[in-house]
Parts: sequence; structure tokens; C-alpha cells
Amino acid sequence: MSAEATTIPPRNGNERKYKWYRFQKASAPYIFILPGVVFYLMVTIVPMITGFWMSFHNWNIIRPTQPWVGLANYRKLFADPLFWTAMKNTLTYSIGVVPLQMILALLVALLLNTGIKGKKFFRLLYYLPVITPLSIAAVIWTWIYHPNLGIFNQIVKFIGLAPQDWLGDPAWAMFSVILVAIWSGIGYRMVVYLAALQGIPRSYYEAAEIDGAGNWDAFRYITLPLLKPTTLYILVTSVISSFQVFGLVNVLTGGGPLDATQVVVSYIFKRAFGDLQFGLAAAMSFVLFGIILIITLIQWKFLGKEVTYE
Repeated sequence: MSAEATTIPPRNGNERKYKWYRFQKASAPYIFILPGVVFYLMVTIVPMITGFWMSFHNWNIIRPTQPWVGLANYRKLFADPLFWTAMKNTLTYSIGVVPLQMILALLVALLLNTGIKGKKFFRLLYYLPVITPLSIAAVIWTWIYHPNLGIFNQIVKFIGLAPQDWLGDPAWAMFSVILVAIWSGIGYRMVVYLAALQGIPRSYYEAAEIDGAGNWDAFRYITLPLLKPTTLYILVTSVISSFQVFGLVNVLTGGGPLDATQVVVSYIFKRAFGDLQFGLAAAMSFVLFGIILIITLIQWKFLGKEVTYE
């Protein structure tokens, strides 16, 4: 007799108890996930619907009424040159951060996957920026970038070049922010790559070595193909994260100087909480959401088809 047969109570004509038992058994998984679903609805779905509704209103928390304006907010943002400046800066940030983060994280993971001494120490060293609070990191890098006392300018002076105002010069501000972003993001991606590398069977490399393959051939024909799912995951999440950057820019430059580091999310924040134009800010948020969605779908379409999960 099966275990299931022993757990189902005999019917004995008591149809109501039997149906109640079947209902409890069928609904138990849904009861367990119900708190998570309710929380997700409260903090994600409901705010999204509310924000979408706000984007069609001239919404201001000070006024008692919020008049309907239709697509006026969307027309206004598309005609706003500062919005497109922020979008250009966001693209520059993403292009500057994502490839270098991924390449450096892979190189570090490959190094830590070998038998070098002090592996745990270096793993902790590279992951430390990930767990460092943003406020502390901002203080450290503001001191490093200091025009007079900063380490960067001391190095620049030592090699005979003119010192720069790294965070105050529009020509260097975005470069400085990108450098901090790369420093702070390598650790997490390194851990993901390292976990994927450790999941590759050693027998593959032993077979390749027997066939006369060198280190480069093993990396090219074994490591890289088997890392495609991990690389796609890191690429998609990194691009999404780069388009949503806010805290780093806000604490280092505040979007300045002269809007040189003004990204889309910081501009949305400025419009919402600085100018109290919540309807316009909501419209910008959904335009940004659409852009991120399109880029993500393109990545999955052209890169996802080459990924296998066997």
C-alpha cells in the first residue's frame, strides 16, 4: 500500500470531511506563498499601477486636486533637452561600466579558481567593496579625488601631469563616477563567475589536456562556452542596474557639475522631489522602464538563443 493511501482518511460516508481534507491538501502551497504574493503586490504592483495613473495627471502633492492632462507629460519629457542629456549620460555610464566590470570580474574569478595562495584573502578583498556602505565609500573616494590632497592628483603630479578636479570638472566627472562603479561592482560578479567556474567538471580539462590542448584552447572551447548562461545573467542584470544608477551619482556629484553626471533616475528624483512634478517624473519612470525592457528583450533574443543549460 502506498504512503498516500495511508494518509487519506477513509471516506466512510463522511463526504464533507473528505472534501475538507482534499481542500486543505490542495491549498496548503498557496497559503504558504500568499504572504509573499501580498507583499509583492503592495510594494511593486500597486505602486506601478499608481505611478502609471499619475503619469497622466498634473500631480502635485501640495494641490488638493490633480487634474487629468492625458499625454501632456510624455510630450513634455520628449521635448525636454535635459531628459535626453540624462539619457545620454546614462548610456555613457552603462557602456563604460558594464563591459569592464564583466571582464575584470571574469579575470579575477579565473585567477582565484587556480591554486594560488591566499585565495580566501583575495576573495574577501575583492568582495569588500560590495558590502561597504555607499556613504562610507563616497567619503573615501571623495578624499581620493580631492583636488589638492587626493591620491589621484598626487600620482598625476608625480608623473609630471597637471592635477585635475576629478569630480568638479565636467570633462572628468563621469569618468570618475564610472571608475568608482567598476570598483564597487567587480566583487559580486566575481563571486557569480567563480561559482560557475567551480561547477565545470575537472574531467573536461583533463580530456582536453590529453588531446594536447593548451590553456588558451581550454579557456576558449571549454570555459567560455560553459560560462554562457552565467555571462548572459550578469550582462542582463548589469545593464538593468546601470540604467537604474542613482545612489552613487547622488552622493558623489549630485548630478553635476553642469549636469555632466545627471542620469535618468537622478533627473526623475529632481523633477519629483525638487520641482514637485510627480506626474512628469512618473512618465519619465515608465519611459525608462520601456527602454530597459526593450534592451533586455533584445539581449535575450540575440544572446539567449546561444545559451544552453544542459
